[in-house]
Amino acid sequence: MDYFICLDVGGTNIKSAVLLDNGTILDNVINECPSLSDKSKEVIIDNLCNVIKKEYDRYDKESKLLGIGLGFPGPFDYENGICKIKDLAKYESIYDVNVRKELMKNLDKEVLSNISENFAIFFENDATMYAFGETFKENTLNNGKTIAICIGTGVGSAFLNNGKLIKHGDNVPENGWIYSTKFKDSIIDDYISARGILKIYKDLTGETLNQVKPIADKALNGDNLSIKTFETFGFNLAQAMNIFVKSFNPDNLIIGGQISKSYNLFEKSFLENLDKKLNIYVSPTTSESTIIGIKNFYYREVL
Repeated sequence: MDYFICLDVGGTNIKSAVLLDNGTILDNVINECPSLSDKSKEVIIDNLCNVIKKEYDRYDKESKLLGIGLGFPGPFDYENGICKIKDLAKYESIYDVNVRKELMKNLDKEVLSNISENFAIFFENDATMYAFGETFKENTLNNGKTIAICIGTGVGSAFLNNGKLIKHGDNVPENGWIYSTKFKDSIIDDYISARGILKIYKDLTGETLNQVKPIADKALNGDNLSIKTFETFGFNLAQAMNIFVKSFNPDNLIIGGQISKSYNLFEKSFLENLDKKLNIYVSPTTSESTIIGIKNFYYREVL
């Protein structure tokens, strides 16, 4: 069976898989490795090529490779494959680099030895791929207006109307990206992200941490300041989403990303401060949805 090689490229890790053309993940295995996003251009490109080659080596060499899809954080010129990430503490060394051309130039030639007629290396926002994957798994999300957000090192987002991706218009932020929207004394990305949680915790305790998990663990064990951290984050998330509840008037909200694993810690404060009751879907399998979404994006948007 023909197949895709799929990469969910994050600021910290890259998750990858072989996705068969019937929509199933080969052996139900998603691999993970460091993204090395703070390294040089050469290291980042070499790392991406190595991930692709390792996935290629896992599958039948007689089958055709339909495409290599990369869910990549923004800002990014997805159509042309050019990274536009700057001042976000990740992938800065490949700013203005044509990643598609670099991959074609540096990939092991064996990977490109048996490709389909419509083969493409294609890019899209990781949150968009995730949204396509979620709407594939849960068909009711194709009804009405949906906002999907992925909260991790930053916040990715996608807007859909009856399953169709909406990138432009008066009622959505440009490209469907909420991260750079002005919020409080900065932008949404500074608040709705891991570092947003870490800042709340530092403001409350004076303690500097590098990861959210210890705060979540403390909250689950009843630590009041850790509980307060997530309550404040839930309030901030509601205030940020209310901007788009007002402009886009969504019916559904999908929440994914690493921070969604702690949803139970901020759910109450989030819902209490949200201006509209929404159908909320919290996904425990963000990477699986992103990888499945890569195939669906290819057939909806690439071909």
